[in-house]
Amino acid sequence: MKMWKLGLIVAFVAAALMGGTGLVFSQTANQARLIRGNEPVRGRADAPVTVVVFCDLQCPYCASMAPSFQRLTTDFPVRVVYRNFPVQRLHPDAVRAAEAAACAQDQGRFWDMYQSMLSNPGELSESGILRQAGDLGLDTRAFDRCLFTDRHQADVQLDLADARALGVSGTPTLFVNGAFAEGLRSYDQLAALVRAALGRR
Repeated sequence: MKMWKLGLIVAFVAAALMGGTGLVFSQTANQARLIRGNEPVRGRADAPVTVVVFCDLQCPYCASMAPSFQRLTTDFPVRVVYRNFPVQRLHPDAVRAAEAAACAQDQGRFWDMYQSMLSNPGELSESGILRQAGDLGLDTRAFDRCLFTDRHQADVQLDLADARALGVSGTPTLFVNGAFAEGLRSYDQLAALVRAALGRR
């Protein structure tokens, strides 16, 4: 069975189990693994729908879906929570990029760095990342110190461990109010998942 079909089946089963309960993360067994509390977030803090996105900053599918995630937060009462899942066997610069994004988050600029790196997948070497940080106007001394002392290495590894425990095997992988969905989705497909989650409340 193709992985995207399996993902849809899992999502439908999860939705059925959650239907009509109004329960989201607060009473699910995997609450702590989905959201640790210090992740980059877009959208309303009190949104009734939470989309947790596991992505690889060198993944072209993640790059193509990035505008859709941003649009969701303007079209729906949704918050989007970002988690890392760098697939290093395919994307050798993805771990460094994830750590660099976390260093940008220290300066309140995660989403800017995220967008820059997704838009420049050929510029994820150390020199390329430093150049992007400078172009964004980050404090480059603080950024360099953060990146080259591996300040966020453990955070990225924790994201990886959580992702694997949740059954993530590739990117992008989503959890829409806890329901699993894997693979490339159009904006309309994402919107349908959100509408379904809103309808179950």
